[in-house]
Amino acid sequence: MKNYALAYIVLFGLLSCSKEASPNVEVEEDAVFVDQGTSLYADNNTLNDVLFQAFWWDSFNDPKIGGYASFYAFLEDQIVALSNAHIDGIWMPPSSEGEGMGYHPRKLFDFNSQHGNKNELVSLLALMKSRKMHGMADLVINHRVGTDTWNDFTEPAWSCDAICMDDEGFTNPNAFGLVPCGDFDEGEGWGGARDLNHKSEEVQLGIKAYLAQLKALGFDSWRYDFVKGFPAKYVGEYNASTPYYLSVGEYWDGNPNALRSWIDKTSETLSENDTPKAAAFDFSIKYKLAEAVVQKKYSVLQANPSLAAIAGYGEKSITFLDNHDTGCINRNDCDNVFSKNTSELIQGYAYLLTHPGIPMVWGYHYFFSDSFGSLQKEINALIAIRKAFGVNANSKVVVVEAKDGASGYYVAQIDENLLVKIGSGAYVPDSQWKETRKALAYAVWEK
Repeated sequence: MKNYALAYIVLFGLLSCSKEASPNVEVEEDAVFVDQGTSLYADNNTLNDVLFQAFWWDSFNDPKIGGYASFYAFLEDQIVALSNAHIDGIWMPPSSEGEGMGYHPRKLFDFNSQHGNKNELVSLLALMKSRKMHGMADLVINHRVGTDTWNDFTEPAWSCDAICMDDEGFTNPNAFGLVPCGDFDEGEGWGGARDLNHKSEEVQLGIKAYLAQLKALGFDSWRYDFVKGFPAKYVGEYNASTPYYLSVGEYWDGNPNALRSWIDKTSETLSENDTPKAAAFDFSIKYKLAEAVVQKKYSVLQANPSLAAIAGYGEKSITFLDNHDTGCINRNDCDNVFSKNTSELIQGYAYLLTHPGIPMVWGYHYFFSDSFGSLQKEINALIAIRKAFGVNANSKVVVVEAKDGASGYYVAQIDENLLVKIGSGAYVPDSQWKETRKALAYAVWEK
């Protein structure tokens, strides 16, 4: 097994700086990797999950994964270690053939992409399933590009009714190919590709067939790209068409109430039948954590800072620090990076992995952002703590204290048995708390 992600993987169990910190502790710093088998915490319950976004921008041709036949081959080589780290679900890049990363899909039903071929994808998903891990497909269904012209769709072939009539393919004099004849766009437009008309039965049936094919490949979870481009009721409709494990939308908004509103609107199909609400990426906590950790304004975390802090929405909140769009890796058109400072990243993950919501670890952070391996080691330790102490998407938080400034910190009690501090400032809890994990940027105590 090639040793990109494994160099600093620690053995299973709760990690600590002290062997006496907990009866569950097994200290194996810088241990040689040994497969511990399927995670003992795999329980098919989204409330207890930790997710992992496996890719970053242009990861398919990043020199850092050199030596592998494809990105899928690289990722397959990491699955056992990620399973041992108690990762439950893996968000995969767009799997259909398309431009570059696949965010301008061309042939939805062709699963040979820049990331690898269909056989490699099936093999990867089968390995994940054997480890009781969930594969999340990236659904880019707001827009498509044509095969030879702006809008000559193939695999599947769709008519002019599939394209919104106010799309650039109709309004731009330089466009060539099929003239759009669908309904007006119901959401935000996307200038780089043809906006799909979700009122069209042709589009609806095609997307439902697409989901069925993804299921047959081995995916069981959905990530909806750019959901501001079409009404939330279509997410409800598509979710209801195929059984799934977890569904999440990219509603890019830092306002937790806006996120909640979108989630609520996914609860019905087009025929107004009830269906389970989708989750949303919690951009609100990403931005609040940047204020707290990077700007040292820890007090912003005191009062309902995120979607996950709203009662009843912890299980609908996917918390994260960065992703392929915001992380500014291999691209120069983004300005939303959380941080590239290892200490600040550790603080961010210390918060996410000890707090409500369903936390997501970004693959670039985990594999490559810290050449010394300390970030990966702390993430593994924090996941182990989360699992061992039963922290979940709906855990209760009581903020104990928050102090701003370079020597500041944030301290909170999680449920009844954990105390967490992020920040470099000194904090000494009372005698009922026993140290479980301590690093320069954070500390965790158990009761």
